[in-house]
Amino acid sequence: MTFAAVNLPRIVFVFGKGGVGRSTVAAALAMMCADRGERVLVLEWAIADPIGPWFGAAAAGPAPLSVAPGIAVANFTLDDALRAYFVDHLHLGILYRSVIRARAVARMLEIAPGLAEMFFLGELWWLTTLAEHERGLHFDRIIVDAPATGHGASLLDVPDTLAKMPLAGLLALETTRVTSLMADPERAGAVLVSLAEPLVVDETLELVPRLPREPLALIVNRSVDQLGELPAHGPLAALADELRMRRSVERELRAHFTCPALAVPELPGERPLEVVRAAARALEAG
Repeated sequence: MTFAAVNLPRIVFVFGKGGVGRSTVAAALAMMCADRGERVLVLEWAIADPIGPWFGAAAAGPAPLSVAPGIAVANFTLDDALRAYFVDHLHLGILYRSVIRARAVARMLEIAPGLAEMFFLGELWWLTTLAEHERGLHFDRIIVDAPATGHGASLLDVPDTLAKMPLAGLLALETTRVTSLMADPERAGAVLVSLAEPLVVDETLELVPRLPREPLALIVNRSVDQLGELPAHGPLAALADELRMRRSVERELRAHFTCPALAVPELPGERPLEVVRAAARALEAG
């Protein structure tokens, strides 16, 4: 099974626990799609963008930054999203400067449950609907390098969270938009990244019920499933026991999914971009 056989929607969320190689997989998917001739945006929500520097570019900000042919990177922040929404989209600059950026209001917006996630999803809605008309931005595919599982999974809870809030006007409109976006399998889908380690597997499986539908694919990073015969004795016996345990955990993980399960082996490379290229080849080859 190769990733070429997976029917990708316009937006692909890449979910996974911190440290599993989520950003590497997101960048590899972007590279794979760009090699097919697509224009791809990798959208992050991180303290600092790691992907842009992997390509030898500056760290990306809220505006898409071209880092390679067919590949751009952007990094979401709530403050920039609010400014873009109220100033650029609604043309309410005075309201934004006098009310939204007031210290008390800004703090309330930061801690309001689901609001930052709603604006993040709203950014995705805008990128796939109005961005080309308003800014001349068009991307065939958007790869979302979601935050680590706990925070990233909160994106999946936005429709239910907002449904419980008495919203009206513009917020109600935004809620309808992001809810319909997440509910449409042709517009959005998720890829799960995991390692063959018990704690990581547990967290991966805990995320599955929160997905609106079955994931597009399970990607097992640093896979050991295809290793051959492992020695039972000798100087490498202890290492072989560890690898057997990891292989057993990986096979148990795969058994929980009916979607394609793809393996990315331990990849050589001194620089992150070398690893990204190798991961893209592994996903393309299956």
